[in-house]
Amino acid sequence: MQHLIKLPLVFFFVASLLSFLLRWHYYQPIAGFNYAFWLHSHSHIMFLGWVFNALTVGFVVKFLPQHLHGRYRHILIIINFLLVCMLIAFPLQGYGIYSIFISTVHTLVVIVFCLRFFKDTKDSRCVFSVWFARTSLFFFLISAIGPIAVGVLAANGLGQTKWYHLMVYYYLHFQYNGVFMFGILALFLRLLEEKGIGIDQQKAKKFGMLFFLSCFPAYVLSALWTNPGLLVNGIALLAALGQLIALTYFFQSLQNSRKAIADTFSLLARVLLLTSLLAFTVKLILQLLSAHPYIAMLAYDVRFYVIAYLHLVLIGMISLFLLAWYQEAKLISSLRWFYVIMLLLGFVSSEFIMIGVGQWPASFNVSKGLVFASGMLILGIGGVVSDSYFRKET
Repeated sequence: MQHLIKLPLVFFFVASLLSFLLRWHYYQPIAGFNYAFWLHSHSHIMFLGWVFNALTVGFVVKFLPQHLHGRYRHILIIINFLLVCMLIAFPLQGYGIYSIFISTVHTLVVIVFCLRFFKDTKDSRCVFSVWFARTSLFFFLISAIGPIAVGVLAANGLGQTKWYHLMVYYYLHFQYNGVFMFGILALFLRLLEEKGIGIDQQKAKKFGMLFFLSCFPAYVLSALWTNPGLLVNGIALLAALGQLIALTYFFQSLQNSRKAIADTFSLLARVLLLTSLLAFTVKLILQLLSAHPYIAMLAYDVRFYVIAYLHLVLIGMISLFLLAWYQEAKLISSLRWFYVIMLLLGFVSSEFIMIGVGQWPASFNVSKGLVFASGMLILGIGGVVSDSYFRKET
């Protein structure tokens, strides 16, 4: 399992290279380069190769006894093989017969993984961290409808219709707010358990249940650009408020554990975790603001705002947490400040450049700035991956 544990980090690096390529094409167009095809490859590798891959490996090594790991090894190998196939198929044809077939097989294999994990954890499902892990996989089963529908719509020439975009947002919503959110919380809670750090269980349960219930109506936040009417906007507002209230319960559950966390986690890990928590908080506030029709349409009309939001969640909240988790779980060598700082600078500068689109002076080249930010991300992520494979602790 040791090689499989580190493999998601490699996909993270590959995804950063694809991001650089996409931004370079925006800066200096590449002849014969199909932006949409490569974008599909980038998003699939980032979602499935990095984040979901890290979660599934983490669930196996942290929630299942050692003697059960072997039965998951072949499933994880197949999943990673299919990810490599996606990396080849999507740049060649986008959503075509081969990429749709590979994605469908990947989903079916993950379903097998989920069902097996549900069975192997049924006796410990009352353990709070296990409940979060099972809920994460439950949301994967719900979100799986999205890419299948997207593939079918794209293959039938409906790639620019309202329904296509609604299914894309459906997938993104339940991945971000369901699979990824509950997945990293499961790993965080398990890490606290392993370190002997207790939390307020009652507050944590209120957080988990409220966040779970509000996740379903919160999908309409992603559909407000269709001008569905004030009733739907009201539902979106209540869902966003529900998630913000849930966040207060999360803070309260950790209130008496802050000193223990500060004493137990390394300074670098604390910086990453606090940044991740800040990104999570900003995300929920932005969701609340987006319930307003004007903000919803603004976010939809300005593509850079959408990308900045997605990166806020995927890099700022999820990826930074996972890097801290990898270190604190002793799965890789200790992270080095230089690479983490490069990663943070690349992320923050990229966010500011995209948010400021339309406000920058004419002398500032946005596309060139984004290429530079991507270069810092590559340096940071590449250094982390290199250290995880070749650096020995002294």
